[in-house]
Amino acid sequence: MMKHNTRKILAICVALAVAAASALLVFGSVTGAHSEPSLASGISSVTDYPVPGSDPWGTAFDSSGRVWVAIPGCDLAPSCPSTTPPGKLALFDPNTLNWVTVVSLPAGYGQPVFVAVDHTGKVWFTMPVTNTIGVYDPVSTTVTQWAVPTPSAGPWGIVIDSKGTIWFTEHYGNKIGSFDPNSQTFHEVATPASNSNPYGITVDASNNIWFTENTDSVALIGKYTNQGVLQEYKIRNTSTGGTGLTPHLITIDPSGNIWWSEGWVSAIGTLNIAAAQPGTNNGVTEYHYTPSCSSCGSHTSGISADKQGLIWLDDSLQNTFGSFPIGGGSFSFYNSPSGGHPHDGLNVDSQNRVWFDEEFANKLAEAIQSGSPTPTPTATPTSTPTPTPTATSTSTPTPTPTPTSGATLGTDTFQRPNQAHWGTASDGQTWGGDANTQSVFSISGNAGVVSNTGSSSYSAVLGPTASNAEVYATGSLSSFSSSNFGDVLRWTDGNNWYKAFIDGSSLILQKKVSGVTTMLASVPFAASGGSSYTLHFRVVGSTLSANVWAASGSEPSGWMVTASDSSFTSGYCGLRFLTQSGTATVTSFQAKSL
Repeated sequence: MMKHNTRKILAICVALAVAAASALLVFGSVTGAHSEPSLASGISSVTDYPVPGSDPWGTAFDSSGRVWVAIPGCDLAPSCPSTTPPGKLALFDPNTLNWVTVVSLPAGYGQPVFVAVDHTGKVWFTMPVTNTIGVYDPVSTTVTQWAVPTPSAGPWGIVIDSKGTIWFTEHYGNKIGSFDPNSQTFHEVATPASNSNPYGITVDASNNIWFTENTDSVALIGKYTNQGVLQEYKIRNTSTGGTGLTPHLITIDPSGNIWWSEGWVSAIGTLNIAAAQPGTNNGVTEYHYTPSCSSCGSHTSGISADKQGLIWLDDSLQNTFGSFPIGGGSFSFYNSPSGGHPHDGLNVDSQNRVWFDEEFANKLAEAIQSGSPTPTPTATPTSTPTPTPTATSTSTPTPTPTPTSGATLGTDTFQRPNQAHWGTASDGQTWGGDANTQSVFSISGNAGVVSNTGSSSYSAVLGPTASNAEVYATGSLSSFSSSNFGDVLRWTDGNNWYKAFIDGSSLILQKKVSGVTTMLASVPFAASGGSSYTLHFRVVGSTLSANVWAASGSEPSGWMVTASDSSFTSGYCGLRFLTQSGTATVTSFQAKSL
């Protein structure tokens, strides 16, 4: 299998890279030209934080935007000595700049490599040395593990689909696997090649599972469809054996196209879904860069897409991280702050901050893009975090942002007598859409009510049309079974709108164009029937952003989920409901232009 380099190689490369580069470099079109502008050219700051352990690896974000890090305590190249103690999981809070939870795995556990967070906040992780997957429950502060059915399979990359099923690659066993937490049962799927060494894994909006087949003699992109069919896509039509083409991690851009890092060939690749055809490389494009340090070697591993049109990647032997425009263009690279082998832990959060591990420096790095807000710490950072012997979870409240000033488009407190339909809002305007024509709408108990609608969805809009606007709405659903509710912007009619909604397990951005619905982005968010939540949905230009929080609490800082789309330029603001199993109750609504 093609794995990353050892510490000995790194030590040589660090010395060469430091001699050849300044503290931050930007270089590169595909031809490898480079220059040395200031940080403001793309990254405004890069900071790294010592981790409470050694050899940090995979990363994942929880619903509050905090960063979970898998810390195996050894360099899996390709495995760890049998004497290596169990590893750790650690949670870093960007608001306080502190490690708020450190989980030291107990005896009998292995070394966590990759990590994923489900919609309930539980943290799942893979342990290839002990051939197990595990879960940490932050509520009960307990860990549980299960052995993978195939011996020595080496569970590696991990992802969770929208149904809560855990998926992972079996790096040593040439399979992918899934685990159902409800039935606690496994399902495994073997690749046709017996030396494919699956590595990275991700899931698309339709619950298709995508993964990389890592060895250069195979070098394929795999897809296990939501119908249970295994498909493979070539990266090149020519032989790849001995080329060093080793697809590693894999991600999906906001348009649904697939991207992956290519290991030893200084490149990333992409698959255009619209042109893709199994068994061919139709729709595949590779983008190569020329490393700055010609004698250091190159190893492209981490990869992630932001919401601003960039693919982010890192090169562990060059000790750099960088970006590439999704539509094509030039690479921009920056030096890792500690030169400590950035690799598989690169991820971009909902605020477009780039996070990556520096494995051999034992640090977690944070890069702020130019133009992105820099969070203000709420506590003094600790330079040497102390691991806690038992897991403890700390919740840090975040301030509620002041709504952007602008003209009020519509507002309703629903403080009026019980009546059929929603009638006239508290601001004197009449509700539109379905709110004054469909019998499922009523005012009851000083709240707007939408009763059981069967299989239909309904809209309620208020005020004039607007281009850039935002909506705040507070309400609840008696049951989320086959039901959801949320805000709409740029609404034209029931078949054309943008919507931000909750369905009990996720916060989702969606559009409907001429009756065709498309999911734009989603983030896990657990919501309970009968509980009141506030949704904040904003559109400015082609950027859609949303937050949701318990109405009794405060709005998260930054945005929980964002997407880019230009299907609509203006329309009405309002709400949209699907209440197949219960009743929606809305207590406040406000829309403003921006």
